[in-house]
Amino acid sequence: MEFYRRVAPEDWNPRGIPGLEPAAWTALRSTGNTSVVAGPGAGKTEFLAQRAVYLLETSICRPPHRILAISFKTDAAANLAKRVQERCPPELAGRFSSVTFDALTKSLVDRFANALPSVWRPTRPYDILFPDKDYLKEFQRGARAVAREEWRNEIGGLDLFRFEADVLGNSKLPLVAAKPTNARELLLNYWWAMSLKYAKPSKLTFSSLNRLAELLLRSSPNILAALRSTYSFVFVDEFQDTTFAQYDFLKSAFMGSSASVTVVGDHKQRIMLWAGARSDAFEQFEADFGAQRVPLLFNFRSSPELVRVQHVVATALDAGAIPTQSQAAAELAKDVVQVWSSSHRQGEAEYLATWVAMDLAARKKRPRDYALLVRQKAEVFERELQPAFAAAGLALRNESKVVGKVSIQDLLVDDIAQVVLALLRLGTKVKAPAAWQLASSAVEFLAGVDSADTLGTRSAEAALEEFLAELRALMDAEEPSEAAAAAVVDKVYAFMDMERIVRSHVRYQRNDMAELIREGLTIHLAECAHAGGSWVDCLDLYEGADQIPLLTVHKSKGLEYDTIAFIGLDDKSWWSHTPGNPEGLATFFVALSRAKQRAVFLFCNERGARQKVADLYQLLTDAGVVETVVC
Repeated sequence: MEFYRRVAPEDWNPRGIPGLEPAAWTALRSTGNTSVVAGPGAGKTEFLAQRAVYLLETSICRPPHRILAISFKTDAAANLAKRVQERCPPELAGRFSSVTFDALTKSLVDRFANALPSVWRPTRPYDILFPDKDYLKEFQRGARAVAREEWRNEIGGLDLFRFEADVLGNSKLPLVAAKPTNARELLLNYWWAMSLKYAKPSKLTFSSLNRLAELLLRSSPNILAALRSTYSFVFVDEFQDTTFAQYDFLKSAFMGSSASVTVVGDHKQRIMLWAGARSDAFEQFEADFGAQRVPLLFNFRSSPELVRVQHVVATALDAGAIPTQSQAAAELAKDVVQVWSSSHRQGEAEYLATWVAMDLAARKKRPRDYALLVRQKAEVFERELQPAFAAAGLALRNESKVVGKVSIQDLLVDDIAQVVLALLRLGTKVKAPAAWQLASSAVEFLAGVDSADTLGTRSAEAALEEFLAELRALMDAEEPSEAAAAAVVDKVYAFMDMERIVRSHVRYQRNDMAELIREGLTIHLAECAHAGGSWVDCLDLYEGADQIPLLTVHKSKGLEYDTIAFIGLDDKSWWSHTPGNPEGLATFFVALSRAKQRAVFLFCNERGARQKVADLYQLLTDAGVVETVVC
């Protein structure tokens, strides 16, 4: 076994990057609780990776203590873990745990359910619940039936789809169930009765699991002590999206402990309020944990002119917003942010398609350097734009499109779907070192092989080579087609073993999530195969190579493009927006901040007026952005 020599804190330097900004150094070296406010392009994930490596290599995080990193999305957790592994010796990286909130709370409930008070204890096993309209209506009917007469009208007027975010997520579980004294309490009691008692096995949403895990820590001092003794440092990414239930869990887990908690995010990108996110997450954390706020001031993504315009929008969200400093070189001398106005949709589509084709050729860019963003209903814009882009020689892809029951973008970031794609790449016989690395690591993981187990690693690689020989024979014998796509996917899944996949990944324990991903993957691959060409062409089409992505602003979070075109800045698309609405402003800010070099906002008279969104146009005017009539 190798032993790593400790680096003195004053001698430590960042790994894999040139350096850090002064504010990032302050946050990185902090041993207390820290609230890191990092705007778009600040490199939040990279900062967390560097802090993890710093704490491990300097032994500030002393063995056997570990670092716990909590993210909101599976792909974000995996990305952070990968960065730490790439920058840190394996014997140290093994003490870094990167998980999602849902995975963490579910694992605690799964392991320690028997420690919950009996009235709140789910069956073993239990099902993960994604309540649909029918389930919510049944819940409402049942609650009304057992409610007092004076509560029934309130229960009947309940916004069913807001219950989890507004009621369940906001309500801590008591140690002992009490009789309801109002309609809200009755609704909560009935929800838990349906979840835990009436359903056999129990049916739990992830909001419910968050609440049960928080209660578990509050009611079980030994489990809480074990958690705190394991993790001496805790990171929480995208903290602006923290729900009430998740914050309560974090608070019960680590407030008042010796653990150093670092939260990272940007309150100006708070676009998940509709899903139950707290509007005061940073302020509450700083008050409860006595945390020091450290704003990061560098923007490594956007050019100076884009950063200047972004700051105008940022001050509308936070009057005290500190200007950030662009670290990206400008490629364009003018027209960095533009507004285009058109009289009809066809003309708008044709002008945009022609302009993108010309700009792409003139600047020698790739199609995926551009993105078309919309607020909602991407499929409607796809139908409007597709003919014009095809006529201009450009392929457009709606990444919000649902195949089966999952979106294309979900497939692109899903762990197992990525492994399936890597294996299919290797099946084409084309050299693909990155695909081999991903596939071999996945096979070892699914087989339960430790990286230090030389014999186990060799055995896993031999099994992989044997399988690839069979897969290549199959792909050689079959041209891409709908039937062939289904056959190769079936073969890959048979090799990986669906039971092992579900057992090894918390994400796939959500009812039939693993099957939904498999179904969507098969449908999408079959559609790509139908277009003709070789297997390489088919897989390129699957990944969206040489296609311009069309997606909603929410789906674009965390992504970046040379140029973004935001289509539909009008009252129809922004029907719920009111002047000064924080979530609307944040959505607008997120769209603008995806751009590295240029952002274009499009308005079409044929779609509707712009009275509701007048404040957004005024912000652009205040920033000196010129509006141009294009048709």
